[in-house]
Amino acid sequence: MGIRVDVLPLDVNTPGHGMLRIAGWEGSSEGLQCSLQSNQTQDFLHEGGRWSNVAHWFRLEGMTAVEGGSAIETRIGPNLVNPLLQASGTSAFRIEVSNPATGESAMHMVRLSPTLVASADLGPAMPAAPEPEAARPVAPPAPEPVVAPEPEPVVSAVIEPQAQPEPVAAVPPAPSAPPAPAKSGNRWLLPLILLLLIAAAAVAAWWWFTQRPQPAPVEPPAAEQPAAPVAQPASAAAAPCTLESMQGQAELAFVQGCIQQAPDSAKLLEVINTAKANNHCGVAQRLYANRAQGGDVQIAMAYAHEYDPKYHQASECFKAPDNATAAYWYETILGFDENNAEAKARFEELKP
Repeated sequence: MGIRVDVLPLDVNTPGHGMLRIAGWEGSSEGLQCSLQSNQTQDFLHEGGRWSNVAHWFRLEGMTAVEGGSAIETRIGPNLVNPLLQASGTSAFRIEVSNPATGESAMHMVRLSPTLVASADLGPAMPAAPEPEAARPVAPPAPEPVVAPEPEPVVSAVIEPQAQPEPVAAVPPAPSAPPAPAKSGNRWLLPLILLLLIAAAAVAAWWWFTQRPQPAPVEPPAAEQPAAPVAQPASAAAAPCTLESMQGQAELAFVQGCIQQAPDSAKLLEVINTAKANNHCGVAQRLYANRAQGGDVQIAMAYAHEYDPKYHQASECFKAPDNATAAYWYETILGFDENNAEAKARFEELKP
């Protein structure tokens, strides 16, 4: 009995949820269960997203027939979708479907739709909500800085310049002489003297204020310009697919940056070989899987060869051949190019 298993998004793509569709199952759809195993670690998925070397069976309830085809399907949730998506960058998964009541079972590789979304993507938005509440209690103390007597120092600063003109008031002895003539009608002398005093005060104030700006020697900010050389690191960011970038970034960040550059198949194979040579196995597998699932037949073929016993070359990243995984990638190729002779021949020989 040959089956094909796909995990597809719902009609309304809901993070953490999907549709498990099984094609080619000829037995009863009642009482089915399944186990999921990573081809990399050989561990089985358990509840809570844990992986263990002991098989665990998930019950597949509510299986319904798909209209217009020989397939059955049921809705699955975050307990299956999230861990599969999180590990899909470096692993493929075998699924064994069985019916304990009849003893029927079948095994195949799981095909994950690239449009599936993990519910964990919504996680960061949730904790962000309580933060503003915590900020509210901080609001009461805010008035305290407003009460700060900062304005008072400013008043004292304004008074200081007025204090300087006072020494000029030493001229007042002059008014003592005029009083005698003032009585004779020369009342204009007093206003003149006041004008002179005001002018003297204005000159003193002007002098005081013009002298203060001299701290302008704060031109040293020009010294900060040497920081311009910091722009040099941008040159490193301009080459996201290099070994230097690979060694200086987190695995996922490097893969995303390199994929965004859209290198052609030959260039990407060079990057993958560099990753393998430097034991960046996660990078090599993520690059392989990303482009292979996206329809790059050349990359998918190279990835299948990593597991195909006919082409396998032992390395730190691909230590042993794996018929089922090789068959999975050959089948992926046939999904994009059904007339690919090599993929068809190797799939027929390696399929479970």
